[in-house]
Amino acid sequence: MRTDQHELGSILHTYRGRHICEGGVCDKKESILWDHVDRLFLDGFKLSVNFLPAGEAIRLRVVGTTNHHIDFTQRGVFRLGRKAQANFWDLYQFIVSKIIGRQWSKLTKDIADGRTVSFDQFHISSSAISRKKFFRGYNTIDLDRITGCDFCSAQFVVDYIDAKGRGKRTFLGPVSQIPNVHLAQAFLSAMARRNSGQ
Repeated sequence: MRTDQHELGSILHTYRGRHICEGGVCDKKESILWDHVDRLFLDGFKLSVNFLPAGEAIRLRVVGTTNHHIDFTQRGVFRLGRKAQANFWDLYQFIVSKIIGRQWSKLTKDIADGRTVSFDQFHISSSAISRKKFFRGYNTIDLDRITGCDFCSAQFVVDYIDAKGRGKRTFLGPVSQIPNVHLAQAFLSAMARRNSGQ
């Protein structure tokens, strides 16, 4: 849904024909106010031909509550340069900063109220993370066993201590298929800090 420019406020940055404004994001067809951002998706790929770099891209998809979306994509012919990567991550962090407060409040309230929050590839409840197995049942990790989370080979991973006291790592799913991975990362990182006494 297109919003009038005065509702979005002044343009802070233009990124390949898409605008980041005080009040949201827009392109020539759509606009999404910060309060109407529902999900963010991160995606990326690398191409190679005979083991030589042949292209690289990273994309941020901003999805509104009405399912309209605006994509911000950074591409490189062979590889993305450091400056291009830094600019993209600055853009990502800025957009996250505009929406995470509202999302964090809803997440923590839902969990405190006993609801399970879905990140499509896995679910978080007040006591555990669960991910459906390929056949039947769920893999479950208690939140009080979490020691960290990270990105590895385009996957979102969580580190934890198993029942025998051994450090383990498990893959929660492809980053590109996890809506609001920034929110899951913030929550699980907070659990890890709590568990370590920080």
